[in-house]
Amino acid sequence: MKIIILGPTGSGKGTQAKFISRLLKLEHIEIGAILRKEAKRNKLIKDFIKKGKLIHDDIVIKIIKSKIKSNDFILDGFPRTLKQAKSLKFKPDLVLFLNVDKKNIVKRLLLRKREDDIKENIEERDKIYLKKTIPVVNYYNKLKLLKKVNGNPEIKQVSKNIKKVLEKLI
Repeated sequence: MKIIILGPTGSGKGTQAKFISRLLKLEHIEIGAILRKEAKRNKLIKDFIKKGKLIHDDIVIKIIKSKIKSNDFILDGFPRTLKQAKSLKFKPDLVLFLNVDKKNIVKRLLLRKREDDIKENIEERDKIYLKKTIPVVNYYNKLKLLKKVNGNPEIKQVSKNIKKVLEKLI
């Protein structure tokens, strides 16, 4: 099974992807963690992350393709642009979209205390998300692969809601 999980930064993609990975025994491919690791040895990637900017599509596509090792996985935080979505050589079985209010996003990001989670970056990421990632959400919606999940409640409730979506699929 191939699942993609989308949502703004701070929507809980990573937390829910881990839940799904354990539940369905899928490989969890977390692009954010992969890029933060790459940033330790690549100044260009480090600079983009520090400024809250998206890393060039070609770089991210190359990295993600090298990380897909099986037929059963969940992609967490990828694709973020239409170019990235259209670069995939497979059709996902499901695309989950965690829909979260901006107010909750800001609160969550400021609480998690990561180096790049500062107010200016949060605003910049939101602008990029609206411009680049919402078209990806619409793309998968048109393909009838998208399931929206309210990501505003507590973690356990969001997980229960996702489990209901997965049960209908399986």
